[in-house]
This record gives sequence, C-alpha cells and structure tokens, in this order.
Amino acid sequence: MTPFERVGAEPLRRVIADFYDRVFADVMIGFMFAGKDKARLIQLEWELAARMLGGAVAYTGRPMRTAHAHVPVFGGHFARRLQILREAMRDHGVPEDVQTIWLDH
Repeated sequence: MTPFERVGAEPLRRVIADFYDRVFADVMIGFMFAGKDKARLIQLEWELAARMLGGAVAYTGRPMRTAHAHVPVFGGHFARRLQILREAMRDHGVPEDVQTIWLDH
C-alpha cells in the first residue's frame, strides 16, 4: 500500500486545504499569498503531494523553480511553511512515517 493510499485522496485534500488556510492567515508568511487563488494552490499542492506519495495523479502545475522564481523565498519563510505543514499533518492524523516521506520530499 502506498503512502497515498494510506492517507486517502480526500483526507489528503483536507490536510492541504487546512494547511493553506493556516498559511494565508499566518503573520510571518501570509503576505506572500495575498491575492493568490487559494483553490488553485490547494489543487496543485494536492496533485504534487498525491503523486509524490505514490498516487496515480498527474501534476498539472509548472516546475517549482519556475513557479516560484518571481517570489523571494528566504530560509525563514520556508522553515515557517514546513512548521505549518507539520502542524496540519499532525492535527489530521497523518501517520508519522508518511509525514517523514512528505517532508523529506
């Protein structure tokens, strides 16, 4: 069973939706998402995570370097994003080994 199958498609979508709710509201990095299409970001992040976790899902977004080239992302911003993702995964009961795979990617 793949990590994607263990989490499930809809539970994974709920984790990502919660993650983006938190990111958009975050005082440290929320400004970076001002004016962005949250639903689109949730869909693309879901595709990326689902594929990376072993799901037969196509990622329809641009390569990460291209998509983020216009946004200066500093180490602290990325660390905050990871912290928020960890908290969302934990709060939704994502198995620890799946969390590790997801975060290591």
